Amino acid sequence: MNKQQVRYYPRLTFFSRFFQSGQGHPPFFVSGLLLGLLWLSGISHADTSAADTRLLFSANQAAHDLSVYQLNLHNGELHEVPGSPYKTGRYPVSVDSLPDGRFVYVANQGSDSISVFEVSTDDGSLHPVPGSPFAAGKYPDSVHLSPDGRFAYITHEDDNNVAVFRVDTSTGTIHDTGFTAPTGQHPIDVTLTPDGRFAYVTNFDTASVSTYRVDRKTGALTPTGAPVATDDRPIYIKISPSGHFAFVANYGSTTVSVFHINPDNGQLSPVSGSPFQAGAQPYSVTVDPTEHFVYAANWGTHDVSAYTLDNTSGKLTAVKGSPFSADWFPYAVVVDDKTQYVYVANNGAGNISAYRINAQNGALTELAHSPFAADLGPYGLSLSQQQR
Repeated sequence: MNKQQVRYYPRLTFFSRFFQSGQGHPPFFVSGLLLGLLWLSGISHADTSAADTRLLFSANQAAHDLSVYQLNLHNGELHEVPGSPYKTGRYPVSVDSLPDGRFVYVANQGSDSISVFEVSTDDGSLHPVPGSPFAAGKYPDSVHLSPDGRFAYITHEDDNNVAVFRVDTSTGTIHDTGFTAPTGQHPIDVTLTPDGRFAYVTNFDTASVSTYRVDRKTGALTPTGAPVATDDRPIYIKISPSGHFAFVANYGSTTVSVFHINPDNGQLSPVSGSPFQAGAQPYSVTVDPTEHFVYAANWGTHDVSAYTLDNTSGKLTAVKGSPFSADWFPYAVVVDDKTQYVYVANNGAGNISAYRINAQNGALTELAHSPFAADLGPYGLSLSQQQR
């Protein structure tokens, strides 16, 4: 299979490579299609009179759209907002929002663009901003907003770089600054430290993470040294709320790497014992707001690994009962920083699993009405505050 043929399954080119070499499995879109069609009739929409103030966004890769849900802060249940799902470009794979929750940004890998929506303060519904979608370069893999909302960072898997776009926070529009920084081969995810001083990119084909210093006036990125080695096929990176640790899901080696972050230069150094065992083909990783627990979504074993985090050493220890069952082929996992609920995008099943965290030990209990229907192929998840 040549590269042009693979493009019909954006961002999953590496799955096709694994399949050819016997190291993995192809995307499971057939099951997602069948189950997704069954789920569509059961999607519930939000009661807009409810006092929900948190929103969950799901970029649905196979449906080319974005689902939006209000969170019930009391029980963690999801309710789709009026008009959801909303059409994006082709093959949306990543979603992020401004810190104040006013605008949402979606990376469309299949149409080389970023869709931008304004979020209604009344009911959480979305409205495309003028000019959306915006050209974003070839095959954007990830979009991440700076903590101050002034810049958007976008990885390009074929050009092996990360680009910087300026954000107009009053209109939501984005503008290419012309700044790019080199990455390793096949960059996937990009993220920043909570203080906005450092940025990190996972390099899927070169098993490493690139580190950059951020110019907070221009948004430009400057490499701070050679990329740091991870385990095989790093795909997703998450920074702890304190900025002390970085967690990397290694899709090719069934592990999660943990690094200390040097507060002076942003450089990463592996913690003792890293990498830590996960399930088969971990796709994403997250940490709870208290920094007591870490969760990894395992694509190959359809479950979620849960760990306790030693805040001093960075060591991960498996939670009793881990891993916890998800649905088919989970991709993204996020924790709401206000409510301690965990949400998992099940790409193969076309739905989102929801769990309550046991605050004492980190164990997950699936909510009574979970999983919640999504559109076909939910891929990227993001949570934000809904403005009122």
